[in-house]
Amino acid sequence: MTRVVVIDSGIDPHHPAVRGRAVVVPGARFGAALAEPEHDPDPLGHGTAVAATILRFGDERPVELHSLPVFGREPVCDFAVVLEALALALTLRPALINLSLGTTSLRHRQRLQRLVQQARSEGCRVIAPASYGGLPADPGNLAETDAVVGDPNVLPMLPELRRLGDRFVWFASPLPPPGTDGTRRLLARGDSLAVAAVTGCLLRSLPR
Repeated sequence: MTRVVVIDSGIDPHHPAVRGRAVVVPGARFGAALAEPEHDPDPLGHGTAVAATILRFGDERPVELHSLPVFGREPVCDFAVVLEALALALTLRPALINLSLGTTSLRHRQRLQRLVQQARSEGCRVIAPASYGGLPADPGNLAETDAVVGDPNVLPMLPELRRLGDRFVWFASPLPPPGTDGTRRLLARGDSLAVAAVTGCLLRSLPR
């Protein structure tokens, strides 16, 4: 079973787009997520939307989704919290780490670069948006990551790897994939879903 870590707001294992499609493993909570009630695995809905997109694009292969929440009821947190979650994620030895988030600050770049270099050396791919608010964002701006740009002109299920400047970047649809509707609204759009789409396609390409 392939292991994927989702650093986000949590994953609701009972959502129809997730239930029965993966083994969801709730992990440690960080930052604002610590204040949320234990019985609510995803108070925001963002992480569940990301997970649903990964599974929709992942071609129904056996997958273990490890959820490391860093968001509470708002999709914001101190990026130092993300670094803590990323360090823990690497101890799980996943094949893929989905980070549908980023920072335009350079304050954490040195430590972040060490973590993504460690991930790549251990055969783990970190997938993250290339920019935020029109500005280059880390960790997507680091060479060791799979950077993603949301492009509505790209066909769903078919992300494209293109040269952009001196590196290759994924271009993927930012639209919700079909079949991810459920009883609970899923709060994610744009680059968040484009990143998840690339994670799902990379998952699909891994050997079973």
